Amino acid sequence: MDGEVISKVIRCTESNAAEFAALVNGWPELKALVRRLRADDLFPGLRGLQVTLTGSPAWVGMELAAIAAEQVAEASAWGKHAD
Repeated sequence: MDGEVISKVIRCTESNAAEFAALVNGWPELKALVRRLRADDLFPGLRGLQVTLTGSPAWVGMELAAIAAEQVAEASAWGKHAD
């Protein structure tokens, strides 16, 4: 990665909970992990979720949409649909 690299922590809040829910539901491995942790009472749900983005200022500036874009790109590369 060339150029400036920054990081930003994004916590799930009431205002972005729908985006976090879409993120979890669109990422099968994360969804399975969250379900297992919730089943064992080790995870309080979305309010306990946060992500750290690290990359270019433009990519990090996209916030949660940056992860969604990565999911779509990865799914396209493998010939799958990111639902």
